[in-house]
Amino acid sequence: MSSQAKVDGSTAQLDMEDPPPSLPTPPKRQKASSFSNVSRTAVVLFLSLGIVIGGGIVGIAGHISSRDIQQQNAVAIIREGPDNQGKAGKTPPPVVCGSTVQCGQTFTGEVKLTEDLYCPQTTSGNCAITLEGEDAVLDCNQYMIDGDIRVGNGICLRNGASAINCNVQKFKDGIYVENGGEVNDCEVMFNDVFGIRIRNEASSTTKMKISNTYIHDNAGGSGIFFLGSGESPESSETSIEVNNVKSNHNVIGMSFAGVNVKLEVQVKDSETSNNSGSGIVILKKIFDAAVDVELDGIISRYNGRDGLYVSPLIVGGEVKVKGDVNLYKNGLSGFFV
Repeated sequence: MSSQAKVDGSTAQLDMEDPPPSLPTPPKRQKASSFSNVSRTAVVLFLSLGIVIGGGIVGIAGHISSRDIQQQNAVAIIREGPDNQGKAGKTPPPVVCGSTVQCGQTFTGEVKLTEDLYCPQTTSGNCAITLEGEDAVLDCNQYMIDGDIRVGNGICLRNGASAINCNVQKFKDGIYVENGGEVNDCEVMFNDVFGIRIRNEASSTTKMKISNTYIHDNAGGSGIFFLGSGESPESSETSIEVNNVKSNHNVIGMSFAGVNVKLEVQVKDSETSNNSGSGIVILKKIFDAAVDVELDGIISRYNGRDGLYVSPLIVGGEVKVKGDVNLYKNGLSGFFV
């Protein structure tokens, strides 16, 4: 039994029985051979009620049971140098091989791990490894950064730094970002609060990109969490791009909120499913925030509350829903405004 409605010029179909057609998701990357005792289980659940807009994709939820990680320090290849090196027109510094990355270090150049990094001594408010500036790139080479006791931050990215090919687990926050950066091809899991936590600086323009990343089983908060604060929407602007990301089995899949900021969020070809709360939450904390959200190619289903929850207090912004968006079989509603 079905009925149709119009959403932004697109035809929306309310399906009371059958799930939407499935498209294959990209295959998960292969882990490095140093990992052991890794198991992944694809979980597909079928419940009873939801809202379907267009067609959709079906994501795969994964689970890592255990990893043997014994190193406190990780052998790495480091390209380190002054902040102006590595930019256009500059000669990058040479690669130094056989160096050792120690827990708590900060880098402004390129770092590539060749072993796991085990940092149970990371304390509250500190980071297992910090990347500072636009030239700073951490390539974990599919190795693990493990906090073990769920305290402190795993990877800290500051002022445009990047993390790629990383597996991060068992910190308070898996990846902590200040003033923009990029996360690509990572897996962030089993952290105490947030998978990826993003902060901005008042009176600044901040850009954040998260792509090809799986965030799951973060116990206390959102898979992706942003709370922006500024002096006014005119002076504090933040843009967040999320592409091909799965954020499943958290409390909330993705949460974006603003206080005195102009916030632009674009989520494409991503999934937020099987979270105990809502899949995607958009909040405007006070009247002076302007929040614009664009969703395209989304699955948000089997969540305990809403597939997509939009704060009724958003003023001066809009939510655009287009393309294939599936809000399907959630505990309360598919789309709540």
